[in-house]
Amino acid sequence: MSLRLRCRSCQAAFVTSKDQVGQAVECPKCGASQVVPKIKPAASAAPAEEPTLKRIKATPAAEPAAKSSVFIAKKKKAKDEEKSSNIGLWATIILVPTLFVGAIIAWPLIRDWLDPTPKTPVEKAAYLYLTALKQGDEAEVKRLGVVEEPPAIRSFKDLKRDKPRDFQSKGEFKPIARLHRSIEKQFVYDQASGRFTPKNQLGLAAEVLDAGHEAKEKMKKDGTYDKMASGDPEEAMQAAIDFGSVFEKISSSILTPKRLIPSYKMLVQGAKPPLTGPELALALDYASHRESWDGLLKRPFPTLKSDGPFQFDKAEVNAQVQDKLGSSGDAPTTLRLKLVRFQLDGVDTQWKVVSARRIKPGVPDEPEDEEGPEPVVPTEPVKPSPGEIPTSPGLNIDGLTADPPK
Repeated sequence: MSLRLRCRSCQAAFVTSKDQVGQAVECPKCGASQVVPKIKPAASAAPAEEPTLKRIKATPAAEPAAKSSVFIAKKKKAKDEEKSSNIGLWATIILVPTLFVGAIIAWPLIRDWLDPTPKTPVEKAAYLYLTALKQGDEAEVKRLGVVEEPPAIRSFKDLKRDKPRDFQSKGEFKPIARLHRSIEKQFVYDQASGRFTPKNQLGLAAEVLDAGHEAKEKMKKDGTYDKMASGDPEEAMQAAIDFGSVFEKISSSILTPKRLIPSYKMLVQGAKPPLTGPELALALDYASHRESWDGLLKRPFPTLKSDGPFQFDKAEVNAQVQDKLGSSGDAPTTLRLKLVRFQLDGVDTQWKVVSARRIKPGVPDEPEDEEGPEPVVPTEPVKPSPGEIPTSPGLNIDGLTADPPK
């Protein structure tokens, strides 16, 4: 059987065993000790528990101050919990935005640490190319560049773009396409030599024969052969000069490299109408770097016949590299990469490495030599010297075609 008691210190109600009557027990809440009183026998036949119940009911009336002692502790606990929840709420309101802003600020550093690949197209292409060189991935090196003999490196760092050397050119490809169509009608391209050979070779031979026979008739008419046979030294010398001028005229007008086996540069400089501005610069860039362009386009440049706008970009990137054949204690070497990109209608080469050269310490870092257009000097008619055979209209050839001899 159990007895219900109330602590005299904290007024908390608790239950104890009847066997503890006359013994000291501790309050489970505050720990105060008190003696369990004996239960007096009831005068009537009422149950033994009734006095206890009456006492419990009467206790609040006899001690009004302790009426709400049990509930006060619960309210205090609820207030403490409410206070701690408010503190947690304010901490969340302050900390979450702070952490969000900090994450935004630190994200670029975290991203670069997770993925060091640059995000701009030029630096990314250079980084991937150097990574392929470091790993010895030949297939990737060929995909990302057209350098014939790429450098062997062990590692690289400090990749930096040299923006003052950036170059961008925009223009219309139509004049170049017109030149390409004209070249295709008259010449056959030899990709191995980068030269052109005329399709109508028999026509050139006929021009040479016609010019030779015309000069022969002219010399007969002028008595050149008689002068050569005369005993007069001056006449014989003049006749020899006139005779030799025939071959000089033929070699300078018909049998010229421009007509027999021209290069692309020769054809560009002799184009009718002439190329100018960005179009001329683009054509001459191909003439100076034919192998690189053929590697970029995967086909010869003269086969392009689109007439749309084009864009040609150049950029240079520097990096500190450790050569594969060098020792680990050697100072790093500066490696300069040149990258280009060409866009024309459906053609887009993307950024590709076309040159990789080392910069020696103490040596001035000069830009890579670029072959520019040669000045075209207009030719003036030359007055024939005494005894010289004048050039016939059929031998006055300018450009890619010639007037037939009359």
